[in-house]
Amino acid sequence: MLAGEPAPTGLTRRGAKPPVFPVCVIDAPALPEVLAEPAAGRAKERDSGTVNRELSIARTAIGWWQRKGWIACDPTIDIERRPAPPDRTKALAENQIAALWRLDVALREMTFWKMFYESAAWADEALFPGVRAGTPGTEVP
Repeated sequence: MLAGEPAPTGLTRRGAKPPVFPVCVIDAPALPEVLAEPAAGRAKERDSGTVNRELSIARTAIGWWQRKGWIACDPTIDIERRPAPPDRTKALAENQIAALWRLDVALREMTFWKMFYESAAWADEALFPGVRAGTPGTEVP
């Protein structure tokens, strides 16, 4: 976004070379206004998590450059974070759980669901004991 180039999408994201541009361009007085349009366009193309992550990365780099004394201003200051997506990790409501227990399914599935419900375990924790989800070096063989 700072270089004025579209972000790579799909499989081209892996191994993509970042654009090269002079850091001093960030101090251009017109840059905040120029960035507003691509930022709004990016927000329409991607989900809020992606847009917020990219904005956070840009702001982290800008903060570092400011601490180094390479630039003075932050051109992203007027760009707002997008609202976060709904949290999909919440537990089922009581009526949803009751409906689940009434389903006519095999004993194996019902036992599996009960185990998760009663233990409040994550799938990785229950299926792969001793392996902590998201922890490097503990991948499932």
